[in-house]
Amino acid sequence: MPYANRKSIFFDREDIRDLVFKGYIIVYKIDDEKKIIDIFGFTKYENDPFLM
Repeated sequence: MPYANRKSIFFDREDIRDLVFKGYIIVYKIDDEKKIIDIFGFTKYENDPFLM
């Protein structure tokens, strides 16, 4: 059930979701055509991933 998690706070797209687990956010993209999930982000919940 990949759509059970919230829509991403970092992207304004329905196919990109955030999974919050033990203080971390795992950002993933759902590809319905290929029936796969691509994980492309992993950050601590308190940190702003866009700060350099």
